[in-house]
Amino acid sequence: MTSRERYRAAIEHKEPDRVPIDAGQDLHNGIHEIAYRNLLKELGETDEIAIYDFMQHLAVVKESVLNRLHVDTRYIFAGGPSDFQIRFEEDRSWLDEWGIRRKPCGYYDEAVEHPLAGCTLEDVKRYPWPNPSDAGRFAGLREKAQKLHKQTDFALIGGSPATLFYLTSELVGFQEYMEKILTDPRVIELMVEKMLEFWIVFFDHYLEAIGDYIEVVWMGDDWGTQVGPIMDPALFRSMFVNRYKVLTASIKKKKKHLKIALHSCGAVHWAMEDLIDAGIDILHPIQGDARELEDPARLKKEFGGRLAFYSNIRNQSVLPHGTPEEVAAEVKLKIRHLAPGGGYILSGGHNIQADVPPKNILALYDTGFKFGGYPITLGNS
Repeated sequence: MTSRERYRAAIEHKEPDRVPIDAGQDLHNGIHEIAYRNLLKELGETDEIAIYDFMQHLAVVKESVLNRLHVDTRYIFAGGPSDFQIRFEEDRSWLDEWGIRRKPCGYYDEAVEHPLAGCTLEDVKRYPWPNPSDAGRFAGLREKAQKLHKQTDFALIGGSPATLFYLTSELVGFQEYMEKILTDPRVIELMVEKMLEFWIVFFDHYLEAIGDYIEVVWMGDDWGTQVGPIMDPALFRSMFVNRYKVLTASIKKKKKHLKIALHSCGAVHWAMEDLIDAGIDILHPIQGDARELEDPARLKKEFGGRLAFYSNIRNQSVLPHGTPEEVAAEVKLKIRHLAPGGGYILSGGHNIQADVPPKNILALYDTGFKFGGYPITLGNS
C-alpha cells in the first residue's frame, strides 16, 4: 500500500498493510525545537532549525528525518492574512492576528495580554475580528496540494487550527472566561458564535483550494483536565456541541469524503459520545495518562468502529521518562488493542515535548513501523 492508501484505510476502519504513522509537522503531532535538536544529534544530521509554531516552539522537520521516522503524512497549512506578520518586541513578546500578546515562558510562548479582558457584550460586538476569507491565507495552496498529490503518495492533511473554546478563552483570559461562562454567559456565547462564523467562512475558502486532495482536517479544543471535564458537561453540551455539529456539517457538505479530527487533551472519556454525535471522526491524543483513558482495550470496545484513535501513547510518563524498551512495550500495547480492524494512527500524542530523549523518539516510531503490520500478531506478549 502507499502511505495515502494506508492512512485512508485506517480512518475508514479498514485494515491497511500496517499502522500509519504521523509525526513532526502540525500543531498536534509536531516536535519541540529542543527535542528536534537532540534528535538531529542522535541521527548525525544537521539542520538550520526553523520554527513554524512560535507558541509551542515546534520545529520544521526536514524531509530526511520525516522519512527516517516512517511518516505517512504531509500537511498543507493556510497562511496568515496578507496584512499581518509577527513582529517581536525587545522582550521577545509578539501579537498574533487576534490581538493576543504572547511571551516566552519556559518552553513555550504563553498569552500575557488578552484583548477582550473585562469585556462586555458591546465590546464583543465591536471587536475587529480577523478576516477569514483574506486571500493571503489561501495563496498558492491549490498548486501546492496538486503538486504533492501528483508527485508523492503521502496522505495529505489539512493543518487547520480550528477552535471554538480555546481561542475564545485566549481572547478573554482563561480565569475570567471560566467565570464569565457562569456569571455572564451571553458574552461567551456571542464570542463562540462569532468564532463559529469565522471558521465556516475559513473552511469554505480553504477547502475550495485543497479539499479535493486531502484526507482529514483538524480542529482543536481541550475538554479535559487530568482527571475529568474542564467545565460542567451540561455547559459543554448546551454551548459547544451543537456548534460543532454546524461546523462539521458545513465541512462535510463542502467535501463529503473528508474526515474530521479533533485534538482534545485531558480526560475526555466523558465527552466521547458527544463528540461522535457532533460529527467528529478521529480523536487525538486520547491522553494515555489521563483518567479513564489508560485502558486501550476498553476504548476499542466502547468506541471502535465509531472513532478512529490517534496515539493514546502515555506521553506524560513512559515517553519522556521511560527507557526505549518501555516505550517499545507501550507502542506494542496500543497497537495490540487499538489497531485490529483499522482505526488507529500512531503518533507521539500532543507533540514530542522538549524532555523526550531522542532514543525514545526512535523507539516510538521504529516499534510502530516494525510491529504495526497487519494482521496484528502481537498477542498478549
